[in-house]
Amino acid sequence: MSGLGLPLKALLLAAWRAAFNDAWRFSRLRTGLWRALIHLFLAGLALWRLSSDPPALPAGTLFLLGFAEAWLFALVLLLLRGSERLFTGPVVRLVHLSPAPAQAAVLADVVGSLPQRAWSALVFTLALYPAARPAGLWAVAALLAATLAGGMLGHLTGLVAVLSMVRRWPGTLVALPAAGMALALSTVLAVSYLLAGGLWEPGLAGLGAPAPEGGRALSGELILMAVLSLPGLLWVAGAIRSRGADAHREGWLAVLEMADRRSRPLRSRWPALLPGPAGALQAQAWLAARRNWFSLIRLAFAVAGLVLPFFLEVDIARPRVATYCIGAGLLFAIFNYGEQVAGLFSADGEQAALPVLAGTRPHQVLLGKWTAGLPLPLVAWATTLVWAWSGGAAPAQALGLAATALAIALGCLTWMIGAGAFDAAPGQAVFRVEGELAVAFEQVPTRPGGMVGLAGAALLAGAGLWLHASAPVWLPALAPLPVLAFLAGAWRVRRLMRMGAEG
Repeated sequence: MSGLGLPLKALLLAAWRAAFNDAWRFSRLRTGLWRALIHLFLAGLALWRLSSDPPALPAGTLFLLGFAEAWLFALVLLLLRGSERLFTGPVVRLVHLSPAPAQAAVLADVVGSLPQRAWSALVFTLALYPAARPAGLWAVAALLAATLAGGMLGHLTGLVAVLSMVRRWPGTLVALPAAGMALALSTVLAVSYLLAGGLWEPGLAGLGAPAPEGGRALSGELILMAVLSLPGLLWVAGAIRSRGADAHREGWLAVLEMADRRSRPLRSRWPALLPGPAGALQAQAWLAARRNWFSLIRLAFAVAGLVLPFFLEVDIARPRVATYCIGAGLLFAIFNYGEQVAGLFSADGEQAALPVLAGTRPHQVLLGKWTAGLPLPLVAWATTLVWAWSGGAAPAQALGLAATALAIALGCLTWMIGAGAFDAAPGQAVFRVEGELAVAFEQVPTRPGGMVGLAGAALLAGAGLWLHASAPVWLPALAPLPVLAFLAGAWRVRRLMRMGAEG
């Protein structure tokens, strides 16, 4: 590790200065301040919740909770942003092309995360202070130390996972942020469950049962903490012997080779369902979705909707269960793929002028976007069909319920395309997100038309469910609303093409 001091110092100063400039110095909204206030607000909610009814947690369970939470959050953050910091960022390329040791980039990422880990440990200790206070100040200090250690070891564990996987399979670099996002959602749900009522369950409290008097045996908490720490400690041992530099350099070279291979001319695979400009717009939207790692998360939620009824007791003979099956299909369709459909126009940004320059007609623009959103009603149809079939419905009844869900979802799709067409103008989004998470916001509405479209689709689906449960004969009465929205969107696009206005 000789000659590592100066490059490591330079990388650390550059990273900390860039973070300060982005969050404080050159940020008009002072995003660093708002981020800190949000963290303190969430910690305050947990503090208020625990102060009203402090859980009787043994010290071992409390330390394990802080350690595991910090370990998991650090791992999630590295999966979300590790590809940019370790392989694709401009600083990484400069390190590998310069005489600086390759180990400098990895160590700079580890040491540079210390302020963030310390802040997270402080916030989490503040949240759990009512549970640690009865044991004394030593328990509070130990909880802070356990949380800080868990964050650093979780960060190191993420490094081991990312470096090992990318070194052998560079294509996984695209899927890692998707796995991180799924893990982040699961972690948030787990923490919410613990703060809602799980901390008071006897099963959780039993994990920290004290060891027998006079015994020095390791408790289950210490064993689990040691197991979680093992990958990070092994990485530290390898870093001392400079083995991490070889893994990082080989992984970086594999990523470069993969990028070069994908940039070569390949036979076109154009997934157009329609001929002409409408098919081109639909194919463009599908190709953009395929390149976005957030699409993997949407696919996972769609699969979860198909698997979930087999773990629930769904009985189609019970009252309202048929409507619940339709509601499940619309839920997994609209609240999963609805964001992507509602953001089809706002995601174009300045590229919205390209169809105009190509001589595309307004109805072709809307038809192309409508065809691109067809996965939404298909998901509603398939999910309703599986839920009804798992509940014991006859084939004819299951197909009838699926057809009803398909019709309602088609109306919602038509409504969202018509409302989203009012975003069809070159311009900035309402808000922008930088970094690895920016790709997730490419599939959400960021302008008023898409937001109105998504909210209106949810209301339309709710009205359809209410009519199906109370007066199914009136379901066709909802059809004029989506049709009018589609015609209004076509008028809006035609006006923009003629006048050249921006909204």
